[in-house]
Amino acid sequence: MSENIHIEALQGVGQIVAGDNVGEIIINSAQETDFTFNEQDILCVASKAVSSAENNVIRLDEITPSDLAHSLHEQIPRKDVRAIQAIIDATGDPSGSRLEVKDNYIGGWLPNGLFLTSAGVDKLTPEELILLPKDAALSARHIGETILSHTGVNVGVIITDSEGRPDKRGSAQIAIGTYGVPPLRTSEATLEDGKVKRNEETICDMLAASAAMLMGQRGFNRPVVKISGFDYTFDTNAKISDALVESKALRTE
Repeated sequence: MSENIHIEALQGVGQIVAGDNVGEIIINSAQETDFTFNEQDILCVASKAVSSAENNVIRLDEITPSDLAHSLHEQIPRKDVRAIQAIIDATGDPSGSRLEVKDNYIGGWLPNGLFLTSAGVDKLTPEELILLPKDAALSARHIGETILSHTGVNVGVIITDSEGRPDKRGSAQIAIGTYGVPPLRTSEATLEDGKVKRNEETICDMLAASAAMLMGQRGFNRPVVKISGFDYTFDTNAKISDALVESKALRTE
């Protein structure tokens, strides 16, 4: 188990816009700021930066709210009815059965089995919403492979997103896509009665939350944070779905 972990934010990233190559931007910014990469470093990258580059943005005036969206708006008047429709659409189920609504809170199960507040839909400008990357794992892979091609170094990549809870104010960062980093860490401990207890930790979320201490929220302009010294086995076959409750993935067949 790692005893010393170093966390460092990449400076000088600048504003990321549609069409940008996030991996190339990371490389260029690193060269300008003496930001180095070592084997098994982990880069946590904010989902909003990735979505901006991939142009996963929708204008509110392009959304036509359904009857369900209008009904939910009566329960959650703070949410623009068009934003509610975008949340419904993000779950992949127009019936609303994959939504969780309580008091002033709305969350949604995404088609891949992830659960996020507002189904990951966020306001970008007064006229626009920003959605999650269409395939965060693929986005993470592209970033990792770009860095490998430039540096010869394998780094793990975690795409992070802010997540609120219905029982707490504020938000924390969680992982929504990974490359090279196994999302779970397992261990065993022998109890006093001799029984062996198997422990399972969602390590990808713990790493994302650690990076968030430097990353902050949108506006801090620190969308990339490096974690060094964490002991893990780099695995290109590891995927976020390894940590998800399979029954919540949307069946499409």
